[in-house]
Amino acid sequence: MAQERVLVKHSVTGRLLISSTDGLTYTFDHAGELTLVTINGVSADKGAAVVELKSELNVFRFEEPQGGPIIKHWYYVGDNPVIYDESAQRLTLSVQSEIEYRPDQYWE
Repeated sequence: MAQERVLVKHSVTGRLLISSTDGLTYTFDHAGELTLVTINGVSADKGAAVVELKSELNVFRFEEPQGGPIIKHWYYVGDNPVIYDESAQRLTLSVQSEIEYRPDQYWE
């Protein structure tokens, strides 16, 4: 069975801001030329940190098939909206420029 995880990082420093491995749930939904990444269960302090750095964010999605190579997806937020709903503990990032790559095709 394949596993998957999502990370939100500061693009300048590489600082990890959000990880789905912390028990967070998420969805990816296409909205025109953007993809909406909705992450549920985000604490207020982490939500505020992400919003503060909203123009300098990268989102990564790792597909980890059992017995197969990892597939990485990299999304750039740029000037697109990043919204945190504190009462719902929901973070919504509008991302663009998906780049998919497979490390096994670059490294031996």
